Amino acid sequence: MSRADWRRPPLKPLKEGVRRFAITISYDGGVYAGWQVQNDAITVEGEIEKALQQMLGEKIVVEGSGRTDSGVHALGQVAHFDITNPTIPSRAFLLGLNGKLPLSIRILSCHEVDGTFHARFTAMAREYCYSIKRVRETLPFDAGYVLRVRELPDLDLLNSYAKYLVGTHDFTTFTSSGDICPSKWRDIYESYWTMEKDRYGYDVLTYTICGNAFLYHMVRSLVGTQLEFANKQRPSSDFRDILEKKQRSLCGRTADSCGLYLKRISYDSDEYAWFEEDERWQGVKARSDGK
Repeated sequence: MSRADWRRPPLKPLKEGVRRFAITISYDGGVYAGWQVQNDAITVEGEIEKALQQMLGEKIVVEGSGRTDSGVHALGQVAHFDITNPTIPSRAFLLGLNGKLPLSIRILSCHEVDGTFHARFTAMAREYCYSIKRVRETLPFDAGYVLRVRELPDLDLLNSYAKYLVGTHDFTTFTSSGDICPSKWRDIYESYWTMEKDRYGYDVLTYTICGNAFLYHMVRSLVGTQLEFANKQRPSSDFRDILEKKQRSLCGRTADSCGLYLKRISYDSDEYAWFEEDERWQGVKARSDGK
């Protein structure tokens, strides 16, 4: 998919006297009802807006790069906010917000940007990871942070599924019924499984996926389905087929939110620039092959 096809509104220049700050945030999603502000629940965005109001004495709206669901964690969420105070420096927000926020939310960086930056609409890629451990090797510190399974599936088989996700696809099969996006097409730049070690030396099966954007419950549906297929030793062609059939009923279970992390947001237009050329070349090749 060409970036020209991304449906993003044009950016508006900042008004005279308005300053914009970008912040990178890490949070424990297990104690919040997701990222987005809700009237009847405690959310990450809501806590940051409350801390900003305490600092500045006025209501400040925070705009995130995207929403994370209840129970989903973040290592590198990005957001921005606008203020009219002409003198307060970036460092004051880094120190001040962390002093007012609960320890489950940490501001990792803060810097002033101009109107060409928008946390959501100028993001070029979003990367998620998902962590899984054997039940017998989970520790008290893992509660709420990894998915626990009886045995870890075969890594090669999992990667034989994951490779089919790279490219531009209609992800209807892996989209929750609650998704309201009119288009289910997404660009996936990376999709792979690795076996890693935690700080105590135990195995952690990790899934990494990076794309331009994701649908509601899409990553958790992909993880749950791949695990289910691997446990049943289903061939990779079966996974490819359900992706292509675009039928939600063919999807496996949705993995729990506890193992999912928003790892990083990329604003580098060059990082995945190769993807458009690669996709364009593949399309030409497919047509030349009569596919």
